[in-house]
Amino acid sequence: MMQQFVNRKGELDALRRAFEGDKAELIVVYGRRRVGKTALVLKAAEGFRHVYFLADERSEAENLAEFRKKVAQFLGDEVVARSDLGWIEVFRLIAERGNGVVMIDELPYLVEGNPAFPSVLQKAWDLHLQNSKVKLVLVGSSIGMMERLLGHKSPLYGRRTMQIDLKPLRYWHVPEFLPGYSPEDWMRVYGVADGIPLYLKQFDGSSSFWENVGRLFLRKESPLYTEAEFLLRQEFREPARYFSILKAIAFGKTSFGEIVNFTAFDRGTVSRYLDNLARIRVIAKVHPAFEPEKRRNTRYEFADNYFRFWFRFVYPNRERIERELYTEVLKDVKANFDHYMGPVFERAAEDFLWRRFAFERGGRWWRRGEEVDFVGVKNGTAYFFEAKWGTLDHREALRVLKRLEEKAENVRTGAKKRCLGIVARAVEDRERLEERGFLVFELRDLFGFS
Repeated sequence: MMQQFVNRKGELDALRRAFEGDKAELIVVYGRRRVGKTALVLKAAEGFRHVYFLADERSEAENLAEFRKKVAQFLGDEVVARSDLGWIEVFRLIAERGNGVVMIDELPYLVEGNPAFPSVLQKAWDLHLQNSKVKLVLVGSSIGMMERLLGHKSPLYGRRTMQIDLKPLRYWHVPEFLPGYSPEDWMRVYGVADGIPLYLKQFDGSSSFWENVGRLFLRKESPLYTEAEFLLRQEFREPARYFSILKAIAFGKTSFGEIVNFTAFDRGTVSRYLDNLARIRVIAKVHPAFEPEKRRNTRYEFADNYFRFWFRFVYPNRERIERELYTEVLKDVKANFDHYMGPVFERAAEDFLWRRFAFERGGRWWRRGEEVDFVGVKNGTAYFFEAKWGTLDHREALRVLKRLEEKAENVRTGAKKRCLGIVARAVEDRERLEERGFLVFELRDLFGFS
């Protein structure tokens, strides 16, 4: 059994410190679906008196009745379950007799059922909970809604005592789920599952990477075959246009104009939908480092490798998958996968370089058809890197570095010194390049760095 809380020690410690305190807490935990929010708060509550309530799509009255049952068990008072107490009255009982952790999961369902529910929470907090020792934990997967609850227009504004924006794990955590895999396969797994614990746990370490891809993604009954559609339908009532936009991005249409041309939607529609997709962190708006942020320089890229893979390989092949042409689909995925992995590896290399050098400033750079995969500045030196998902021989590496040196002339970083480097899956004669003053990193370095 793999560890359940890879890289969650900081969040667990913070929650447990709050639970141990002698004052009231209003804690908000939010993040992408499947990222492990529920498991985190339940793990943190172990050893503390607590009640856990999961809201759902039932009516507000049904959710309230279920909440009363949970609180009745928490307080050891079955009369509460049979009562007609409202939300504020139940919270008053908790404040008077609870003295523990109260977790409300999937809060957005309660807000959808009653848009005034944040005001109900505000009243319960102001009148009863804030003067108790109760730790109220609000959990939600609708990132946009949860962030609005934290905003200055929300009735809850200024009342939270802690917030945790739970992010996916990073590429370097994949080995903890699949210790028997090679570094190449660790990166490939990250390229299809991102750092989502639920997805990573579904990989079978005794099977090959491609066997797992076929089983998990490319069959009608596969657990991750319909997952992307389900997640988007949870966020958007009419996702068809979102699908078209995401397909455009998956096939390399990353500028605003390219997306408009690919989808044939009007510019206002595309702009609005891109904003919505960025809000829920399916995509990210990226600007070139060391350049003014202008719309014409903006790129729209996947922020989540699971969605990247799904819209590149699963969505376009759904008819063939439904017709059970599994072998043919997997063959096509294999044929195009190295090209697909290029941007995945570039982003992983960027993460590695930030950790390795702790730059003051940095990022990708592009202008007028020229591009550098990463530029970082530290202590007056600008570091320029190209990232290649492949094995480079000595001649190829020198050619890449020469071209990088030419492009570096156009980047205005303000630094006086310059250093060039490569990050690749493997580099032949690495030592010879390093002797000439170049920085060279290979895939094994990305997973070996701590």
